[in-house]
Amino acid sequence: MLENRARWGSIAVFSLALLLRLGYLYELSDSPLFAAPVVDARTYVEEARYLSEVSWTGKQAPFWQPPLYPYALAALFALGGENYYLPRLLQALLGAMVCVLTYLLGRQIFGTGIGLAAALFAAGYGPLIYFGGELLPVLPAVFLNLLLLYLLATGHSQPRYLFIGFLTGLSALTVANILLFLPVLLGWLYWNQKREGHAPRAALKAPALLLIGCTLVIAPVTWRNFAVGDDLVLISHNAGINFYIGNNAEYERTTTIRPGREWLELVETPAREAGIEKASEKSRYFFGLSWDYISAQPLDFMELLAYKGYLFLRGDEIPRNLDLYYARTHSRLLSLLMWKDGLAFPFGLVVPFALLGLYAFWRSPEGRSPEGRLLLLFVATYAASIVLFFVTSRYRMPAVPPLLLFAAFGVRALWFLPRPALIAVPVLLLLCNAGTGKMNRDGDAHEHYWLGYAYEQKGMPANAARHYRQAIEKNPSFGDPFLNLAALHGEAEHLDKAIDLYRRYLDHHQDEDVRFQLGNTCLLARRYSEAAEIYTQVAAARPKWAAIHGRLGYTHLMTNRPELASAAYRRTLELNPDSTLVRYQLARLYANEGQTDQAIGEFHKLQTRMPQVSEYRIRLADLIIEQEQQIADGTALAQTARLAEAEAHLRHTIELAPQAAHSHWSLGMLYARQGRHPEAIPLFEKLIEIAPRDYQAHIFLGHLYQRSGRTDDADAEFEAFSRKKRAYRLEKTARREFETQIKDLFGG
Repeated sequence: MLENRARWGSIAVFSLALLLRLGYLYELSDSPLFAAPVVDARTYVEEARYLSEVSWTGKQAPFWQPPLYPYALAALFALGGENYYLPRLLQALLGAMVCVLTYLLGRQIFGTGIGLAAALFAAGYGPLIYFGGELLPVLPAVFLNLLLLYLLATGHSQPRYLFIGFLTGLSALTVANILLFLPVLLGWLYWNQKREGHAPRAALKAPALLLIGCTLVIAPVTWRNFAVGDDLVLISHNAGINFYIGNNAEYERTTTIRPGREWLELVETPAREAGIEKASEKSRYFFGLSWDYISAQPLDFMELLAYKGYLFLRGDEIPRNLDLYYARTHSRLLSLLMWKDGLAFPFGLVVPFALLGLYAFWRSPEGRSPEGRLLLLFVATYAASIVLFFVTSRYRMPAVPPLLLFAAFGVRALWFLPRPALIAVPVLLLLCNAGTGKMNRDGDAHEHYWLGYAYEQKGMPANAARHYRQAIEKNPSFGDPFLNLAALHGEAEHLDKAIDLYRRYLDHHQDEDVRFQLGNTCLLARRYSEAAEIYTQVAAARPKWAAIHGRLGYTHLMTNRPELASAAYRRTLELNPDSTLVRYQLARLYANEGQTDQAIGEFHKLQTRMPQVSEYRIRLADLIIEQEQQIADGTALAQTARLAEAEAHLRHTIELAPQAAHSHWSLGMLYARQGRHPEAIPLFEKLIEIAPRDYQAHIFLGHLYQRSGRTDDADAEFEAFSRKKRAYRLEKTARREFETQIKDLFGG
């Protein structure tokens, strides 16, 4: 139990921290990004949505990212629906608890004053508040790590080590960097047990319990990854690509790649370049690329490590998802608590004093205590885990609360340093803030792209388009806003604008999928020649893609090039024989071009494959009848085997669709040409019932009545023919006159 002073200190810190975080959430709720998670947050939300709505075991593949945070989100979604306020509220509570743990840990190792000062600074630490409002695992990881350190610093009972191992496993399932600290922690624990007088074998008990607790948490995830993916992946398989991003000759470029088309191209590199499909092998592939760079350019690699070490200590907040400084536009609170202008506040102020504090602590009696050494080891190990990969504000955050403690200790150490040594303070301030630059208050291209995406999700296309245009202005080589803006114009049927945007995108990127989309948009705009040219380019790049040949055939058809159209359709069917749509188009093309035998062959295949589709049977029957009529050369049609086949198709069609006019007309005409007038009459009578506006059916029925000796019925039908024909012409004339009046009134 906490003593009274510690209890009241904890309550004060918690209250202040929670108040500030709730105030930030209130401001953040007005941001369009609040209800539209983007970048990594969107990945976590999509995974959580899949877990809660589809399967709690997840997708049938090893986890891409550590799974604890998506599962926590999924549980909240399952309980309260997809509510984005509740997880942020819980993170605000965690953020306040982080400040309390900072106070308690500092009180245990440094004393009450240092702990309280660090905790109060943590309460108003802008980046900690910011990440509490993001749907990312930052705050849970910070909380778990601090709780682990606090428990290690305050007790040494054996059951506690099992629980600490459990916490270590949970932390690894949140952010896996803690795994690098695990062997250091086990070594420290063994050393501390021996220091307390335990025999070597007995000293192993505490580390063993901790390792067992950690294993009990991680092992089910490893087993699940193997069960669903037949692949041995400890927690997740993104370690390889993350290591490559931070360790290659193009570090500045790869660390700025964010989720989108360029990111997908990078992720798919192992499959594309080496045919690798297994998750663990993909991760090893990226590790291999980095090792090739390290072994080939060891001096460059050492220089890169030094640069990343400098970035870790530099005061500005390096973005990974979104720019933290641009988030200030949605929050007055953040505007006060996070900024840079010569000095990068707050980290640019914290880290110089933290370095001073680390030095002073190392030389102090507190630094020689087991708990003090543990805290030093944690900071050093966690910093190394970040520098080994790549540095961003988000990944640096778990090291911040311990650094705040060292910074407070450093401030106190100023009173005891000799006066000449005080020159270290301005030097460190200068070094840690050099190169931070000024804030980009207008936001970069990615900020505006994601704002556009958020507005699009909210159903506000005009606002979305405005931000997409701003993104394009800021970075014309950034492709995603071109595509999203083109899609918006396409939905609004501003096809010419969409076409222009697709073309501008293709000026900077070679992307056959987008070129295909450009061709589709040209097709919708009836710019058939352009579409044909574009489809030809795509077909040359992807000759085995059946769909492109089908589209190409259609554009050739629309530009009156039937030979090219039929060749494209035939190529489509070679690649995809099951494409009934393309076979139908080819059959119609053959029919229109007078290639009746080929058309009949294709319609035969269609009706065999899909006998329930009446249109295939009707067209097949019509073609057979037409061919037999040509053979008969104007004489009456005999009852041949082929015409019997046509008759069977038409009868079957009438059974399938009794209200279909076409099949009644075709079968009635066949009977009439064969002289089977009594059989034709019911069909035309039914036709008039089905399609009363078809005045031509009356004259055919009149002739059939006349041939059958039903003179009065014939006269009635001839009269109906004349009456309906006049009515049709009058209606057509009236419609034409009405359209002329509309044009005169409103203009063409």
